[in-house]
Amino acid sequence: MSTLRRPSPLSTRIRGGAMAAMAWNLLSVAASAAPYVPADDAEVLESLPRSLLAGQGELAQLRGQLDAGPDDPEVAAAVAQRYLQIGTDAGDPRYFGYARAALSRWWEQPAAPTGILRLRAKLREKDHLYDAAIADLRALLVQQPADAQAWVELSNIYRVQGKYEHAEKAIERLSRVATAGAVAYARIPLLAVTGRVAQADRLLTAIAQVTADDAAPNTWLAAMQADVARMRGDDRRAERRYRQGLQASPDNLYLLRAYGDFLLDRGRDREALELLIDHGNDNGALLGATIALTRLGAQQQAAKWTAVLASRFEEIRMRGSQPHGRYEARFHLQVLDDPERALEVALANWQQQRELRDSQVVLQAALAAKQAAAARPVVEFLQRHGTDDADLNSLLEHLKPLIEQSGAPQ
Repeated sequence: MSTLRRPSPLSTRIRGGAMAAMAWNLLSVAASAAPYVPADDAEVLESLPRSLLAGQGELAQLRGQLDAGPDDPEVAAAVAQRYLQIGTDAGDPRYFGYARAALSRWWEQPAAPTGILRLRAKLREKDHLYDAAIADLRALLVQQPADAQAWVELSNIYRVQGKYEHAEKAIERLSRVATAGAVAYARIPLLAVTGRVAQADRLLTAIAQVTADDAAPNTWLAAMQADVARMRGDDRRAERRYRQGLQASPDNLYLLRAYGDFLLDRGRDREALELLIDHGNDNGALLGATIALTRLGAQQQAAKWTAVLASRFEEIRMRGSQPHGRYEARFHLQVLDDPERALEVALANWQQQRELRDSQVVLQAALAAKQAAAARPVVEFLQRHGTDDADLNSLLEHLKPLIEQSGAPQ
């Protein structure tokens, strides 16, 4: 396994010697690893997203229209939306930068058109600028108070921030303008993290029964069913749901990352590697594969992918953004074996976003660094909201006595 490859009927790929200059730029010097330079011209460094290759004509046409009319917000929004979709599908944040460039004329305008506000909020969310994204959504809702999708997005960002009361209020407003089904979809993730995981499970079962005859696969439903089953400690059912979701949508990055983490958390490293190896364009999938390789003792390939990850994090910083804090914390903890630095990054990330995996990496790093007291805010947060998650509960059982012994107040 000497390449990062992604199955594709198309052969347009960036190769080693032929594109050495580009490779050097993409794999810039990182603090923790030297830049990776391929030794073999045949080695695949990166595959262009199939969504980009398949829609080159459409995108070129939209770009031409934007060049001809740079002040047209509808055309700019169409271009940005296309790049946003490509970046999401490929797990490649560079395309989010291209989307932002398309909106550059309106990027700092508080009173931008609604289409621009919606996309700007999503791009700021992708960059973890949650308060700025909330401001855009609030501005949009002033213009269109019955915009159900905006209320859904607002609730989701508040939930990610751990501001559950605000998320609940946004869902209450959503209930005035949306169907009961749409409200249930928005409420389930919030129920799951606030001590009502059994209620979330029941709602998911009801939705599954109603949508059983739908022709289109519901990957969101499969993912949530899997996550909720995992939270309840039902690993067999969780795995079945992950597999069902991936059978219907094999390239769904959320499902791939979630199932990969599920396997890694259970020591099934070879299975995780086999799952993630062909999705190295996505930083989360590449991280999971690198963790698996490190644990399996494949030192040469692990070192190679470690350098690629470090370079990608540095590239993100060079673009003026910040790497995903959870990914970077896990990188330091599970790849570089630096728990002190991992804890520092994980705690900083947790101040911004407080999803279950964000809390989990703080607890893991605190244990590994033998600094249990540092995890006290996370422990108290989880207890305050009644969060019931089988994987977190196991970590909490180890941490709580250590926190008490340290003399830190509970």
